Amino acid sequence: MRYDHIIWDWNGTLFDDTDLCVGIMSAMLDKRDLGPFDVDRYHDLFTFPVRDYYQRVGFDFDREPFEDLAIEFIDGYSEGWRDHSLRADALPVSDALRHRGVTQSILSASEQGLLDEATTHFGLTDRMTALVGIDDHHAVSKLDHGLTFLDELHVPVDRVLFIGDTVHDHEVATAMGVDSALVEGGHARRSTLEATGAPVYPSLTALLAALG
Repeated sequence: MRYDHIIWDWNGTLFDDTDLCVGIMSAMLDKRDLGPFDVDRYHDLFTFPVRDYYQRVGFDFDREPFEDLAIEFIDGYSEGWRDHSLRADALPVSDALRHRGVTQSILSASEQGLLDEATTHFGLTDRMTALVGIDDHHAVSKLDHGLTFLDELHVPVDRVLFIGDTVHDHEVATAMGVDSALVEGGHARRSTLEATGAPVYPSLTALLAALG
């Protein structure tokens, strides 16, 4: 193995929550006569920071503050996430890496409490050396938290791989000075991911095979 440590993104990479996010946003837009909204439109518009995404889908912050909209979204997310699941190959791939002696962590733009609860629910907590979320539900960039964590990790940056499912994950990895690999089937379509120049895989299983 070329890498000693894997940093996982959470939403869309390990946790298959794209349909959940599309459903919540569709309901929010329908409520305001701003629809229709589906996964194709989601892939066209989703971006970080999430505040920009909300503007792209049509919300007017002069009428409704972003903070209020973010609370509405997270309320729906909190009610619905247990009805969704990890990617089918998430646990097998994580276990295979662990058996190869590779340590793992999660770096997420999810609020820390929600991240802790979800990873415990899905049986991932004991597989990770750290769970790094953010302090609120506004899903801003996780870069600062990632840089702090990387400094505390004490693993050479050329031995760390960041696995994600969005352009932002690649951007964070680049800013941290670590390699990135991206998987399709999450919050961005394959063509968008390929434009970053990072390797893109159809599944976590395929990514694991490529690692050797």
